[in-house]
Amino acid sequence: MALMKRRAKTGVLVAVGAVALVLIARPEARATHQPADKINVSASIVEVMQTQVGPVPSSSGPVTLLSATFRNSTPTDLIIQVTGECALWTDIVSPESEAAAKVTVWVELDGVAVPVTSDSNADGVFDDPDDGRVVFCNRAFRISTPLFVGDAISLFQKTRSANAFNWGALNVGNGIHTLVVKAQLDTSVTGVGTFAQAAVGKRTLVVQPAKLANDAEF
Repeated sequence: MALMKRRAKTGVLVAVGAVALVLIARPEARATHQPADKINVSASIVEVMQTQVGPVPSSSGPVTLLSATFRNSTPTDLIIQVTGECALWTDIVSPESEAAAKVTVWVELDGVAVPVTSDSNADGVFDDPDDGRVVFCNRAFRISTPLFVGDAISLFQKTRSANAFNWGALNVGNGIHTLVVKAQLDTSVTGVGTFAQAAVGKRTLVVQPAKLANDAEF
């Protein structure tokens, strides 16, 4: 089967004040043929970043990381695989400060979020519907020292790692469909001189049609 590769359009978006969301990407590649029933999409030199240096928690809101169009000739099940580099920076200064950063990822099929599981009450306690959102990376970093300590303590952490998650969509009807990978980057800080940043780097999307058992569930 043919593989279709697409890339996001080049763009830069900067919010006012101390909060910035940056999206830098290579030009989008377009195919001239009909969508294939297997897709493989990647972004290479791309960085989506959310920065927080002020006292008010901030969020990027939904950000599109990858998107692709594919075709089903017959109704089928889909295995959706998303991988991505997830990076966090936190910088705090004593005597009392905290920095937090988090990246949440989900996929939408034809505009509807794909759930992780069809069981919305798996633990028997909470009855919230599954919104399909998965935390790719998260850090809350806090320091508290006695006020009589004369010298300030400054702590800095920077991490980047590759993460992955699989979603399943059952009984997807025949026709042309659109799949979008989205993320939300959240940051918050307290204390003077505190800094938090979250970013998503290189990422891939692979969708494989599958014929799962008739009683399969996610």
